Amino acid sequence: MTFHNTYAVKQDSMEHTSLWGILLLSALTCYGQRQEQPRAVLTLHPKRTPTGIYQGETVTLRCDIQEDGVTDWEYRWYRGLYGLFYSSSQNECSLSPVEPSHNGVYSCMGVRRSNSQKSSISEDVTLTVSWIASPHLTMSPSWWANAGDSVTLSCEVGDSSTGWRFSWYKAVPFREGFPSFPDKDFFPELLPDSADGAGGSYSLNLVGLNHRERYVCRAERGDPVYYTDFSELKFLWVEGQSPSASLTVSPNRVQFFYNESVSLGCAVQGDSNRWRVKRYLRWGEAKVLECPTDWGSVTGSTCIFTTTDVWSDTGVYWCESESGEYSNAVNITVTLKGVALESPALPVTEGDSVTLRCRFQGTPSNLSAEFHKWVDNGYLTKTELTGEMTIPAATQSDEGWYRCKQLDQGESHGSWVSVRAPDPVWSISLLILLCSLLVVSIFLLVTIVLVVKCCRDRAARSRDKRNDRNTTDQVIGFELI
Repeated sequence: MTFHNTYAVKQDSMEHTSLWGILLLSALTCYGQRQEQPRAVLTLHPKRTPTGIYQGETVTLRCDIQEDGVTDWEYRWYRGLYGLFYSSSQNECSLSPVEPSHNGVYSCMGVRRSNSQKSSISEDVTLTVSWIASPHLTMSPSWWANAGDSVTLSCEVGDSSTGWRFSWYKAVPFREGFPSFPDKDFFPELLPDSADGAGGSYSLNLVGLNHRERYVCRAERGDPVYYTDFSELKFLWVEGQSPSASLTVSPNRVQFFYNESVSLGCAVQGDSNRWRVKRYLRWGEAKVLECPTDWGSVTGSTCIFTTTDVWSDTGVYWCESESGEYSNAVNITVTLKGVALESPALPVTEGDSVTLRCRFQGTPSNLSAEFHKWVDNGYLTKTELTGEMTIPAATQSDEGWYRCKQLDQGESHGSWVSVRAPDPVWSISLLILLCSLLVVSIFLLVTIVLVVKCCRDRAARSRDKRNDRNTTDQVIGFELI
């Protein structure tokens, strides 16, 4: 009995062992099959940052299955919770034109048509589509330049110009039959050699009064080509060597809060009533407006207005005569912030003392503040306890963009401080001196010539008299003989 019982136990044990072996072998087989699934990889073309794809572009979702020699795949694309949204025998799925409604998480896989073998499901890829791109146009070193200077126009989409091709335009009066932007006030005229697709900058060398224009840029990329909107308009002011008038600003600053009074005058020699203050707005409707026809009130050639809106009062101001002569220009900013930088509205002369102040709306202006100046690799910071910074003797190196910042109040907009060389009085004095020396030299030379001639004439007359006396004496002698 004991033997048979022992045998039965051994027989049961062998049967259980065989069963477990079969189960283990099946599990290993299934695991091996799962491991052998071809791998699917989903890629986004063009390869850009998640926020670098814009409405209207063409996007391709490419599904690659890493299985050599197999060509009978059916590709399937899935979108998040929406499930299967497209299948094809081709491994590319194009979205054109892409829209923000296409935002989501995408994946793909393949199924063989011959034996229904499936690939793995790819890792998720996130597609983020931004609204139509609007490039940003800047002018360097400033929107204001002297005749003969060079100005660089820079255009960026987002925070970069990489991968884009740019075209540059100036805004000219609208002509029937040409496309207008943004309305029928003007249309963009392509600048020379600006559509070669190079870089994100365009140089205006040796600018003159003919460059005093409004400028825009536009970017493109891809195949098929995707075009962005036009940038915002930027106004370039070019000042002649000797402006016929001078625009004065009272108080002498360029940043203002709401409900502050501003007086703009035209200082000219002669009849100032022929001059009017005009402005070009940075925002809103891009037109040149005249005081007092369109805004403000006027006394003589002085325009007085109260800042009431950041859109309608922020812009470039200048004086213009009936005959089309211009003064210098000033860029006035009406700020929504509680902090404003007080800086000179007009260029300062080298050697002059310049004081920058940080003004706070509704609070004392003697709070400590930081003053920042932009440089190529960042900005320079100087902290002042009194809320103002003084440059004892301005030089060309002090010219640039400045702003101020207060820990509790925030920071101001940036303003350009322009530093000019002193008027070349010495050259005028030297010219006068040279002319005087020339006149004196000619006078002395003529005088010397006349004196020499007089002396020679006198000597000749003396010789003639002596000769005549000698001749007379000889005649008298002969007669006596």
